[in-house]
Amino acid sequence: MIVVRLCLLIMSVTGACLVGMANAQVHSNQPVPPNLFNIGDSIGEGEAADGTIGAVHHEAVWSTGYSTSDNVLSFNERFDNLAPVDYFENSETWDEWFNQAKSGADMADFALQAAKIRDGQVPASQIGMIAVFLGSNDVCAASLDAMTPPDEFEGQFRAGLDVLAASQATRNAHIQVTSIPAIYWLWNAMKDNNWCRLTWRFVPCENLLANPINDCGSGDSHLDPDTIHSDDGPNCVRRKQFHTAIRDVYNPILKNVLQEYVDNGRLPNAHYSDIFDVRFETIHVNDGDCFHPSFLGQALLAHTQWCRSPWGRFDRICGWVPPHPGLSRVPLMLLLN
Repeated sequence: MIVVRLCLLIMSVTGACLVGMANAQVHSNQPVPPNLFNIGDSIGEGEAADGTIGAVHHEAVWSTGYSTSDNVLSFNERFDNLAPVDYFENSETWDEWFNQAKSGADMADFALQAAKIRDGQVPASQIGMIAVFLGSNDVCAASLDAMTPPDEFEGQFRAGLDVLAASQATRNAHIQVTSIPAIYWLWNAMKDNNWCRLTWRFVPCENLLANPINDCGSGDSHLDPDTIHSDDGPNCVRRKQFHTAIRDVYNPILKNVLQEYVDNGRLPNAHYSDIFDVRFETIHVNDGDCFHPSFLGQALLAHTQWCRSPWGRFDRICGWVPPHPGLSRVPLMLLLN
């Protein structure tokens, strides 16, 4: 199933499956968890993945998604392929337990979602893995000054980790905390689309999306969000400052605080998944609200994070060749055999 759907994913973007993929396999000493839970926001609900504004698509979420008819090979589906007997797969029936993500959630909701997992019905002998993907709504705000203050952000993050660390049911689970992505690239991907520029008036991320016309300076400055150029306009400068704050303030909090809990043994199996380098292209953003990941965007999140996880470390689909304009990167194994 993985082989067929990876081929379909390549075909949907490039028009052809590059080579046969019959030997796709994983070699890892990391045991598959007995189940997988999701903590998150609208990305964790698959909001607007099909372009329908406000519609949720839990079946296509990068972590706990369960549909076999889309291009998203979620962690949930990969685990079930690796250990169909021992892994309790998420499904439409069990999704209300496994996926606690809520649209609009920010870091203040972390502790509440963690408590629901801790206290809820566990359809297996133990809680195996919890995917945590929060923070985008903390940085997306009416202005740069309206972002969640870093000290509050850290305190809320610690509160959620404390809930997980304090319970026997969750402290030994594999906790994967995902970085806030480089949301800047969503603007870059859709900035020339008239519909998107209109829709963004209603998206609560004004510090990135307000006045969306590109006023960055010469030399393709808009493709260099890490550097403010002397001829960048005020909106360009604001967007680059937004990008820098995520990179230099908020993501380091997630990484360093989580490592503290690993080092002191409170969450010994926690892991930070850094996806800030992922660059979203037009195909990865839905064409409805022009902000949330499309189905292919969810597929990109699933593939990137899988290949950076303990289970994907030795997966042959995670060998890379230079970036491809369609998929961002194409698995090396597609060029082999």
